[in-house]
Order: sequence, then C-alpha cells, then structure tokens
Amino acid sequence: MVEPTGGGTFPFGRPVLRRKPSAKSRRRVFVLGAYPSALHIAWWSPLRKGIRALVVDNEPAAFWAAEDEREQIDAWKTAVRFRVGEWGEVETSEANGKTGRWVDEHVLAPLGITRDEACLSYCLDTYHCTDPGVAFAVDERYQPFAREAGLPEARLAPRPRGGAFVELAVTVHRERLLKELSVVVPELVVTLGGAPHRVLRAVTELQGGGRLRPDASYGVEQPLTVGGRKTLWTALCAPDPSADYAEAHARWRQQQSG
Repeated sequence: MVEPTGGGTFPFGRPVLRRKPSAKSRRRVFVLGAYPSALHIAWWSPLRKGIRALVVDNEPAAFWAAEDEREQIDAWKTAVRFRVGEWGEVETSEANGKTGRWVDEHVLAPLGITRDEACLSYCLDTYHCTDPGVAFAVDERYQPFAREAGLPEARLAPRPRGGAFVELAVTVHRERLLKELSVVVPELVVTLGGAPHRVLRAVTELQGGGRLRPDASYGVEQPLTVGGRKTLWTALCAPDPSADYAEAHARWRQQQSG
C-alpha cells in the first residue's frame, strides 16, 4: 500500500512541510518537476567535520534560484536559534538554487517567458532525500552530533523509485495536480524528466506520448486534454541531464530560438 507523504524532520529540527505551486491563477505555462529541493547549508561541526550540502529546511519557493540565499540562511538560523560555535559554523552552499537556475535558463528562457508567466509545481509536494552522499553525511556526522547536543535527529524520507514514485504521485496527488492544472489553465504543460512524464500521462489518462527519449521526438509538443479543455504538452529532461539528453535539449533550445 502506498502511504501519503508528509512529516519528517530536517537536521536542526525544522519540520518537512508540503510545498505549494508558484501560482494559483492563470499562467501561460505549467512546469511539472518531480519533488521539491531544500535549503542547504555548508556546515562544520565543533569538531570541524564538514558537510558542504546539508539540507536544513524546506525549499523557499518552487524551483528556487537562490537569489536571496544569505537572507534565507539567516532566517533559518534565527528560526532554529543556531548557536554559533557550540553547534559549529555555517556558510552558504553551492547546492542551493541549481535546479531553479537551470529551469530559468534552459526551460523558461527558451520558451520566451518569465517566472511570472509560469506555474512551477511538483509531482510530490515534500522533500525527499535522493543523494546517497547526503544521507551518509547526515547519518555519520549530523546524527551523532545531534544526540550529544540534544537536538532532534533528522528524519528524511527517501524518494520512491521507479513505479513506486508514479504510484505514489497518482494515488495521493492526482486530485491536487488536476486542480492545479484546472486553476492555471496553461497554454503549455512541460514535464521535466521521466517520472513527471509518466505521472502526467497517468493523471490525465493521456494515451499518446510514449517514453521520454533523446531522439527526434524530444520536446515535440503534443495535444493534451485536462478537465475537458484542450492544451499542449511537451516532455523535457530533468535538470542536470546526462550527455545524451543534454545534447537533445540543446537541439530543442536551438529550435525554440529559430
């Protein structure tokens, strides 16, 4: 049985919360990703054991581009009452804003739209830990420190894999996604990656589309009907694509400029 997502705790105690789409009114484009990222810090414990990309709070906005990174980290430090020195040292992290900047540069800009003209959302609406390196660092460096310092232990849900991801999204998030689409009434729906591609097909009962492939079918717009209304849909790769998909996406970007 697939259980709903929700709950969990970031290192230093902030709760894992559901994230909302970036818009609740009409937008030209609806962009669907897999799941939210998070606010990261570079953290050195009092023993100088470091984690350069430690997740500590919910993503400030859908596909956050980290334009206000220092302000967000300062706000987080205030929220958890971070004790400089006693709890170690904190700095900004290169992990912040990567996917958001990629979407700005590689999806919205080629389509000729701004963030204000798009609704950005996710198949799953809470953070899921997918990087084995992050999970290992939390277990090996943060958890022992947290027990000694009397801080909450981190509880981060792993991302469901393959069909389990699609099943969870369709079972738990189907109505939410359909509502978001009906409110936004987009001219174009863009899915980023294979999982969102499969989720959209299942949620809307789209018959065509096949698999996401880095071939001549990549980025081709196709008809889509949501709630009786006809629109268009295109499947693109997820941020940080493999070489094959990076090449296919570069061709798609060139086609948009032409």
